[in-house]
Amino acid sequence: MTGIKHRAIGLVAGLLAMTALGSAAATSNRTGTLTTTSAPTFTGILSGQTPVLGASLLNADQLALWYTSKHAAPPNLPNLNNDIKALAQIYLAEGAADGVRGDIAFVQSFIETGAFGFPSYGQIRADFNNFSGMFAFNNRPTGTTCAAETSPSRCFTTPQLGVRYQIQLLRGYADATVTHLSRLIKPPSDRIGLAPWWELFGGQSGKAIWATAPNYGTTILTYYAGALAKNGVNNQCLSYFTGAPTGTVGNGYWVFGSDGAVYPFGTAQNLGDLTKIKLWAPIVSAEVVPDKKGYFLQALDGGLFAIGSAKFKGSLGNVKLWAPVNDFASTPNGRGYRMAASDGGVFNFGNAHFYGSLGGVPLKTPIIGIENTPSGNGYWLSEEGGKIYAFGDAGYFGNIHRTHGIVDIKTTPTGKGYYQLRKDGAIAAFGDAQFLGDQRSCGLAAATHMVVTPTGLGYWIVSKTGSVLAFGDAKALGMPATTSAAVAGFALQG
Repeated sequence: MTGIKHRAIGLVAGLLAMTALGSAAATSNRTGTLTTTSAPTFTGILSGQTPVLGASLLNADQLALWYTSKHAAPPNLPNLNNDIKALAQIYLAEGAADGVRGDIAFVQSFIETGAFGFPSYGQIRADFNNFSGMFAFNNRPTGTTCAAETSPSRCFTTPQLGVRYQIQLLRGYADATVTHLSRLIKPPSDRIGLAPWWELFGGQSGKAIWATAPNYGTTILTYYAGALAKNGVNNQCLSYFTGAPTGTVGNGYWVFGSDGAVYPFGTAQNLGDLTKIKLWAPIVSAEVVPDKKGYFLQALDGGLFAIGSAKFKGSLGNVKLWAPVNDFASTPNGRGYRMAASDGGVFNFGNAHFYGSLGGVPLKTPIIGIENTPSGNGYWLSEEGGKIYAFGDAGYFGNIHRTHGIVDIKTTPTGKGYYQLRKDGAIAAFGDAQFLGDQRSCGLAAATHMVVTPTGLGYWIVSKTGSVLAFGDAKALGMPATTSAAVAGFALQG
């Protein structure tokens, strides 16, 4: 299969066979201790938004393991002593230096080079240090030696330089700001920043992004998903598969930024945002109202913004506070809400009733979250250090001990259990809450929020950079390729 790209010769036909992917899933007991079990074969259809920019999930040993499982013959890498791990390390280092996911770029090159075999019918020779078809325009003659190359040369002086060109070009397609950066190479001016996620790579937009084949990006991700699965990464970490067979709940959701930006997915719509408003403090929490036609955004200074059908009942925006307000929770009918300050103070608005607070109580760590009971007649407060306090009809079911970095608490639909989410993506389940996996093995940025499905049999975890992972019966509908600010909230539309 040749001639599918605007720059380089085509993919090796034998590499394009779509195969079922298997992986290991994580389960645990109620305390969040991981055990490994087998998981069903994953055959979902690739869809979604897989960022080009970000941290790699796989290390060099894992990439080498996947390579040897896919290709029995040693790689043809004469300038690296045929050491595939050494090449993988270069990809990870260059990717990290430029903010690009080097492990996916490595998989891209696996396809581009015929599994690093550099077949004779291709333009690139193995000693060119060119792993991605750089400057291999269609109809150029097959290369022979570096000395014989005409401009632009397809030969690079070192493997590092060849990988660097590829990484910088990938960032150019993904990031519009490269126009202000010194670069070895940039995409055509009309394509800079047009492809922030891998699914856009190919010719489907009418402007070829690296290749003209419409399935170019998803082919890369298919192989990458196999590399993750080969190394035991949870099915849930494969957020590229939005057609996961276990994801049946959730037709839409919103991701909210700390600058008030709104990112809707599925059936959710942007009902309004705060990006044109000067905020005195960043947004730190968000909730949707019962009719799903509005939402609240809460700022660190206690200011509250009601959008769509959400009804404003007052805020702390003009009140001098002793401590910042880290979270709020609306009542079940949406006619009131409670705010929790980091010192344990609780402030009630609308039909929210006061059942107690921790104001004046010495705390070892700040209060980071408040969660209402299903009846609205009680609530839980969670410390950053893990301790939980129950008020009103809220029951106490335990909490994480001697920890740091708790960022969220969420109840089950029955109110007879809850989850605690830690910054590293770990989840602990208490009461009737079921542990269904967490973010720890996914290598994503710091976790910020979680939301439980209405059935109680799944949940979503959201990272600071906008990665959305679905567990249990939660359906993955996509995630922002980039966000204009750190993620501050997540809400389910239905």
